[in-house]
Amino acid sequence: MIGTRPEAIKLAPVALALRREPGVQLTVCLSGQHPAMARDALTSFGIVPDAELALDATATTAGARFTDLHRAISALLDRQPQDRIIVQGDTSTALAGAIAGFHAGVPVAHVEAGLRTGNLAGPWPEEGYRRMIAPIADLHFAPTERARQNLLAEGVDPASVHLTGNTVVDALIAVRALIAKSPATAQRLADWRHDISGGKPIVLVTLHRRESHGSILTGVATALRDLAEEFRDYAFVLPVHPNPAVSGSIRSVLADQPNVRLLDPLGYEDFVYVMSAASLIVTDSGGVQEEAPTFGVPILVVRNESERPEAIAAGFAQLTGTEPDRILAAARDILQRGGKSDLRGKVNPFGDGTASDRIVRLLLARNDADAAADAAAEAIVVAPPDLAADLVRFVQ
Repeated sequence: MIGTRPEAIKLAPVALALRREPGVQLTVCLSGQHPAMARDALTSFGIVPDAELALDATATTAGARFTDLHRAISALLDRQPQDRIIVQGDTSTALAGAIAGFHAGVPVAHVEAGLRTGNLAGPWPEEGYRRMIAPIADLHFAPTERARQNLLAEGVDPASVHLTGNTVVDALIAVRALIAKSPATAQRLADWRHDISGGKPIVLVTLHRRESHGSILTGVATALRDLAEEFRDYAFVLPVHPNPAVSGSIRSVLADQPNVRLLDPLGYEDFVYVMSAASLIVTDSGGVQEEAPTFGVPILVVRNESERPEAIAAGFAQLTGTEPDRILAAARDILQRGGKSDLRGKVNPFGDGTASDRIVRLLLARNDADAAADAAAEAIVVAPPDLAADLVRFVQ
């Protein structure tokens, strides 16, 4: 069950791995939460959805949207009974899918289980959603040891919790392979990068977090404007989230800044490319905190909490909060030193790019406890040393 672009990216490798298994019948379903962005992300992996749900366009509040998602997913399960439902992360789609599965008596597997900040208000509503999925799921695929320990501390059955690594690394490897196979794509990306940056080094910015809407987001945008004015030899590239609560604040502050490029949401190939080429990333995105370590790009996390402390502990990310002065000081420190740090020697805390294969083996071995335990016990290793170099070679 896929609702958003990050879900599509992280579940695409799982879907591809399942489709390689003989005898497995897979239904890739778009819930309708963010259909265009999710569909575009799947296209990068050559995946066409098998089902797309229609939602009520008038259901605009978080509660109404959730209720409509639950209705639509439940109706799908009535029409097309399934043996299992797989949800990812902490979105409205993930929780609605888990509850719909529970009501229909369909077992639920949770990919990227166990992330926690400990604060129900941050991120909201995601922290609450992922906590509510845990009692429903019978398989919990934890991307890191910290996430696994979070689940165990909450009393989740240890036999159902499996350390797999993060499927986002699998997705990056798949994109690398696609670019490698297409010189035309590599050239298009190089030309596009020059067009959006004018040949300048890039500061990539992604902002969308719901709890920052309003004055907080305006303050962050103001800090970015001041930073862009101070560092005119950098191009500040912002793919703008389509939510009017985000785009309105961003465009009102940054639209007239000459070295700021406000872009429509990017396809995954394009986003991976610009991320790999960035000297610095400023973000409130959880997924970007997982992706950037592969490229050795420093990250400023403009949030007050992060459910991905592994990136911070490993030296890839700093948690700045949302105060403009703190954001400015942290970014200034990095850019005055020339931007992109040499982080490639550090250990990638999010796995080795085989998470989706582990997940599929565990799914298929669900009724064989010994096989499941053996699959879960495999060591998680860091990304191969040449992965980052290969990716950079293809996208620069």
